[in-house]
Amino acid sequence: MNKFKINMRKKQLFLLAGLSIMTLTVSAQMEEPVKDTITLLQEQIDGNAGKIKKLEKFKVSGYIQGQAEFAQPNASAKTGANGGKYNADIDGKDADWFTRYGIRRGRIKFQYSEKIAKGVFQLDITDKGLGFKDAYMEITEPFLKMFTLKSGIFDRPFGDEISYSSSRRESPERSLVFQKLFPDERDLGASLIIAAPKGSSMEGLKLEAGLFSGNGIRVDDNSKMDFIGHLKYDKTLSNMSFGIGASMYSGTVNNADSNLYTMKNNVWTAEIVDFNKTNTRQYFGIDAQFSIVTLMGITNIRGEYLFGQQPSIKGDFSSPKANAYDLAKPFNYIRNFSGAHVYLVQDVYATPISLVLKYSFLDPNTDVAGNDVTNKTDLITNTFGFGALWNINPALRLMAFYELSSNETSTAIAGYDKDIKDDLFTLRLQYKF
Repeated sequence: MNKFKINMRKKQLFLLAGLSIMTLTVSAQMEEPVKDTITLLQEQIDGNAGKIKKLEKFKVSGYIQGQAEFAQPNASAKTGANGGKYNADIDGKDADWFTRYGIRRGRIKFQYSEKIAKGVFQLDITDKGLGFKDAYMEITEPFLKMFTLKSGIFDRPFGDEISYSSSRRESPERSLVFQKLFPDERDLGASLIIAAPKGSSMEGLKLEAGLFSGNGIRVDDNSKMDFIGHLKYDKTLSNMSFGIGASMYSGTVNNADSNLYTMKNNVWTAEIVDFNKTNTRQYFGIDAQFSIVTLMGITNIRGEYLFGQQPSIKGDFSSPKANAYDLAKPFNYIRNFSGAHVYLVQDVYATPISLVLKYSFLDPNTDVAGNDVTNKTDLITNTFGFGALWNINPALRLMAFYELSSNETSTAIAGYDKDIKDDLFTLRLQYKF
């Protein structure tokens, strides 16, 4: 056999081998099921569903409030330098008004929920810096969902206005009585929430009670705890809803002094006590809410009344922001007080506008009045506010609010024999996400 035939035979063998391999490969591929587009899409959806489910457990929300404030010289703005106070050297001597502007609140809230538990962190970012507002966990029993344990830093469970979010509130700030009694709305502690089961005859009834540091959001520094409790009943009908509640605060404040001052016959009277004796801090409150839907829109009425005993320093009715023994600030002036507020919020028919009226008062010392008052801290403050809200869209809201304040007068206090100038106008734009 010549070389030509041998080479042809080899080429034929190689060709047959190649065809055999191709045939086997095609047969194997034909035996595998071919996935159509719908099947592939479903597999992608199933794969992403798990990832989406995990993301749903994590939520981010927040709001930004930018505002300008126009204040009379004795008013206190919430934005700007110098603590929002009038400064004659900067704002001009004998000025009738001064202006402050800035970011009142810049909140961002992170929440992660997993079955019966959730954790929450909230930060406050403004032109004054970065701070935190919330850091707590909640655990709810999984059966009737009646019991929830809450622990960390969160809103004090007292009354209605504290827990009413600043992003929803129809006035720029909480009422003066709450600003003084609770300089920080939040505190460090733990509470138990008991809510009647849904569908039961007691649905709407809720009790929240707990023990708190009493320091606001400052670090705890002693073994004393304050009790706070709020019992509330809410009911919603077809076109209306209402609620009523009662609150109690029972705690103590350190008296870093050996003197204790109380009112006797309209006069501050001192007595000698043990150094660092604790003084009782006790508040009671009732709150009520009512709303109804009419042709004009939603009408909302809310109100609260508080009274009790407040240990405070001579020149300020405010609660302490820490329990530390501070010799410069002995909380040894015992004042019996009362305070209240009421809101009326009315939607304007077929518009995104709501009109707001608010009245509040604080009587820091109910045991003395008029010309018998010798300390300006004990004077009554009445505040009448009115304004409007424009809900531009679900995320954007514009507020215009004027607060007309008047104080009790006393000829025994220089400069307070007449009403001081402390009105305040606030223009605020809020974006919520």
